[in-house]
Amino acid sequence: MFLNAEGMKLRYGWADPTVPLRATVVTLPGFGGFAEQWFELFRDLLDRGLAVRHLDWRGQGGSQRYLKNTHKMHSAGYDKDVADLQRFLNRAMRRDSTKPMFLLAHSMGAHLALRYLHDHPGRFAGAFFTAPMLHLRRLGATSLRVVQLMNVLGFGERYVPGHRDWVFRPEYSVDMSNLSHDPVRYRIAQLYYRENPGLRIGGATWRWLRETLRSTRVVNGEAYLRSITTPVLLATGGKDDHIDNIAVARAARLLPNARLLPFPEAKHDLWLETDAVRTALLDNLEAFLHEQTPVE
Repeated sequence: MFLNAEGMKLRYGWADPTVPLRATVVTLPGFGGFAEQWFELFRDLLDRGLAVRHLDWRGQGGSQRYLKNTHKMHSAGYDKDVADLQRFLNRAMRRDSTKPMFLLAHSMGAHLALRYLHDHPGRFAGAFFTAPMLHLRRLGATSLRVVQLMNVLGFGERYVPGHRDWVFRPEYSVDMSNLSHDPVRYRIAQLYYRENPGLRIGGATWRWLRETLRSTRVVNGEAYLRSITTPVLLATGGKDDHIDNIAVARAARLLPNARLLPFPEAKHDLWLETDAVRTALLDNLEAFLHEQTPVE
C-alpha cells in the first residue's frame, strides 16, 4: 500500500522475471479490475523478461473505497487518478532505470493512461492498450446535462439505473458473458469476487458517470490526441458492447504514432479471451516491444 495525496490507501504489486530483464511494464486495470485476475498475463510477461508493476485504482480492487457501500464504483475526478499514477511511479514503484518502461492498460485504465501520456510526454517508451474506454456504449448516450442534474439533486452516490450491488450468479454461463468467449476465463473475476468480498464492485454511481463523461470529452479532443506522441498499440474486440470501437478507430487515426489491432470475434476483456486471441495479443505485444526496444 501507499498513500495518495488525499491520504487514501492504494494497493500495488510487483514481480520480477528470473530471466534477463528487458523492460518494466506498468499494468493498469479497467472498471472494477484488480491484480489477481491478471495472474496469467503477469506470468506471460515475466516469461518474456518483463518486470511487472501493477496499480489498483482508488475505489476498486484492493485499494481504499470512496463510499460506505464498497460495491459502488465512484469517482472524485479522473485528474486525481492520473495524479495517483504519477505518485505511484515517483514514490512507490521501484525499477531498473537502465531499462525502458511500458504501459499496459485495459479499458478505463487505458483511458487514464492516455491522459497520463498527454500530461507526461516521454515518460514511457510505448503503450499497449486493450479495449480503451474512449467512449461508453451502454451509458455513453446519457446526456451530460441529465447526469449533472442528478448530481446537483444529490444523487451522486446512488447507482445509475440498471446497476446494483454485486451478487453471485451460479447460473452465469460463458454464453451469458459479455466479457469473454473462453469457457474458463469468463468466470475468473466472478470467482475472485465470490471468494474475496473486499474486491467486489457492483456498478457505477451517478458521480462516476459524470466524471467519466467529462473526461471522455477531454481525451477525444482532436488536438489532445494529436499531441500524444508516445507509440501506442490499440487492440479492440469486434463483439465488445462496453466501449465504442468507432471512437477507438478515430483515435488511432489522430494519434501520431498509433496502430489499431482489431479482433473481430473477441469480446471486451481481451486478456481473458480464448487462447487464440491471447496468443495473437502476446505476439503483437512482443513485436511492439521489439520495435521500440530491440532485444540485445
